[in-house]
Amino acid sequence: MRLVVAILLSVMAGAATAAEKVTLRLGDVKGDRFISLRESGELNNLPYELKLTSFDSGAPVQEALNAGALDVGFTGDLPFLFVYAAGAPVKAVGAWQNNPDSIALLTRPDSGIHKLSDLKGKQIAVNRGGWGHYLVLGLLERAGLKPADVKLRFLGPVDGRAALASHAVDAWATWEPYVSSAIVVDNAVLVPQGGGKGILSGYSYALAREEALKDPAKRQAIADLQGRLAKAQIWAIQHPAAFADALSKSLGMPPAITQRWIANAQIRPVNFTPTLADSLQHSADFFLRYRVLPKAVNVRQAFDYQLAGQANQAAAGLTQPAGENSHE
Repeated sequence: MRLVVAILLSVMAGAATAAEKVTLRLGDVKGDRFISLRESGELNNLPYELKLTSFDSGAPVQEALNAGALDVGFTGDLPFLFVYAAGAPVKAVGAWQNNPDSIALLTRPDSGIHKLSDLKGKQIAVNRGGWGHYLVLGLLERAGLKPADVKLRFLGPVDGRAALASHAVDAWATWEPYVSSAIVVDNAVLVPQGGGKGILSGYSYALAREEALKDPAKRQAIADLQGRLAKAQIWAIQHPAAFADALSKSLGMPPAITQRWIANAQIRPVNFTPTLADSLQHSADFFLRYRVLPKAVNVRQAFDYQLAGQANQAAAGLTQPAGENSHE
């Protein structure tokens, strides 16, 4: 009898263990990736639990990853560059691309800025070490100006928008959906970028803590999530009206903003290969030249390509890039 009870208890314990799902703690910027996952149906029948935290920009996603509060985070390539250079235990495991020109420099109609050379002597809001900072340095270089020719104000996206609207700065470099929100609501205008290729790559990454990557169950879940995200992003491309409506309702934004946002950003999955490391290395070298990055960094070890098989397969059907490749 005791043997039977022991066997039954063992079977019950094994069943309980099998029924327990691993939990992935996910951080996203403004929630657009999560919303595409939800609306496309890719969150149905998940073999793991997904716990979401939404952030206003990539930097706090990185901070949460570094602190161990997240397993996976979605963010732009440049915030990743800085935390990796600082020794954060994270690696890129997947990628997608925004239209590089959707990262833009905005101004007010009354600012007197009509071309890049008009930036001389102006105050410009940027996010330190992020897309806005990189964009402005590249645009100044294109215009034959130096960083000393302008006054950079290091502000996050919410404060940057307020500074432009209140005349505290003359221009503001930002990304979607902040670009569309400022244009639609605040009547901000784009500063012409002077032609030529885009300044940035537009790449964003799915990042994972090395601790999570060492857990076989979480590793498998992260690979599955990448495949689902790529399919969700393709669904969003194919259903722009439905996606814009879902973003509007979920984020409390007017439809005019979300419609412009997705049309401008053209977010799409990309093949996750070592060419992305080349792009990030270019950015690292650029920021080092301007002393934004304090030391040289080799990003080759910052990528784990082994979890992207499902995502790469999904992205293979998309051959048209989001925009001309970036770096000049």
